[in-house]
Amino acid sequence: MFKIIVAVMFFLPAIVAAEPLKVTDGWARASIPGTENGAAYATLENPHNKTLNVTHISSQISQVAEVHRHVMSGEVMKMEAVKPLSIAPGEVIKFQPGGYHFMLFGLVSPLQEKDTFSLVLHFDSGAKQEVQFLVKQ
Repeated sequence: MFKIIVAVMFFLPAIVAAEPLKVTDGWARASIPGTENGAAYATLENPHNKTLNVTHISSQISQVAEVHRHVMSGEVMKMEAVKPLSIAPGEVIKFQPGGYHFMLFGLVSPLQEKDTFSLVLHFDSGAKQEVQFLVKQ
């Protein structure tokens, strides 16, 4: 019995550290007719005491999914990929239009209002987290 307790105490920190981000308010805009790309938004919170790094995203609804953000370059607003997305302990990042967003390139089919879909976040630790999104108008 003592060996089991010691084993659980040894592995418990690794189990807790592997927990995913707290993700809320996942949504995407319905596709505009004729467009092949889309964007999705959510709020990501790191409730842990170490930085979490999202290295890439996988998707079944698009050929490519990436984290992007809008930045000012002189007088021009530009969009750039964020690799990796590092989220510090306790940090909250609100993905929203004009800021951070999940860019969906090459949609398999248009995003229709009230549809749902998921994206999978991949972390540098090897952990994965599935995130749900609701399509809105």
